[in-house]
Amino acid sequence: VIIPLWSGYTFFVTYANIDGYSPDGTPPENPSNPLDRWILSEAESLVDGVTRQLDQYDIQKAIEPIVHFIDQLNNWYIRRSRRRFWRSENDSDKQEAYATLYSVLKTLVKIAAPFIPFVTEAVYRNLRTESDPESVHLADYPTADPAQRDTDLEWKMGTVQRTVSMGRALRRMHDLKTRQPLKAIHLVTRNQGERRVLREMEDIIRDELNVKEVVFRENEEELVEFQAKPNYRVLGKELGKDMKKAEEKIGALTAHEIQSLMDGTTLNIDLGTRTIDLTEESVTVQRFEKENLKVLNEGSLTVALDPELTQELVHEGLVRDLIRAVQNLRKDSGLDVTDRVVLYVDAQNNLAGAIQDFEDYL
Repeated sequence: VIIPLWSGYTFFVTYANIDGYSPDGTPPENPSNPLDRWILSEAESLVDGVTRQLDQYDIQKAIEPIVHFIDQLNNWYIRRSRRRFWRSENDSDKQEAYATLYSVLKTLVKIAAPFIPFVTEAVYRNLRTESDPESVHLADYPTADPAQRDTDLEWKMGTVQRTVSMGRALRRMHDLKTRQPLKAIHLVTRNQGERRVLREMEDIIRDELNVKEVVFRENEEELVEFQAKPNYRVLGKELGKDMKKAEEKIGALTAHEIQSLMDGTTLNIDLGTRTIDLTEESVTVQRFEKENLKVLNEGSLTVALDPELTQELVHEGLVRDLIRAVQNLRKDSGLDVTDRVVLYVDAQNNLAGAIQDFEDYL
């Protein structure tokens, strides 16, 4: 908990010092970037969640929103905003990013001060303006303002994060390195609200999962072959000796019929001696990948990665690995963020070709 908190604070201080940023102590009003609006809303959610648990004297549960927020701040907001801080010109977007990060860091340390008093004090004393109390422990505890919440945006970002998490899980399951670009990710969702959000946030998904294309499919059966079996726990007592016949009928269901069950339709099947109504709860659906895709399903969402690698994709992956090695070398050499370097690379064969193809990117 403490190291990620300190990392987020260090990131802000490093770039604020480079740019000579001087905070006025107020968050930006209606920032244009949705990432800023989202993390400001998450900060209000943090205040609300911790305060409600403390009011109930449940200290253990009060810590959970703090841990969650630190993860969201570092692993989503800062990571996705890095390029905004790297820009050489002080444009309005960069200024809003500074003001947003400054504001949520101060809110975070005030909320976390009762739990980690010394680290939060160190951060606060360096962030405070002249008009602020001298110590974080002399400052007023934050009060949640529901008017500052954007729950719709929080849901949208949560939907995108869930999709990205499933894509990353697929990469891990099939040893597809994160820095290796892939041809495409295929998405299917039975929730039309989710579909609209994923289309709206398509660029984020493409960037986060390092794929060249996001393909929206209409039906899950385009990605997988279905096979249905009875849910014995649900049907067992009802069917008794008719279970064998039900197994045959359910096993013979077409992909379209299985898809309609998952969409909430009720199917009537004839067992000879009687008929029964099948619902989604009546069956267990197995999915078998096709088209050389790697597929993962979670609730209404199905994600599939195309693992086929062209020479161009392999070359780009090699250059991304090289960039990571150079960045580590910069760090291990003790170079500052602002230091310019001359890079010499002695490379042969595939890597030499990759550098030629992606020299500008390198």
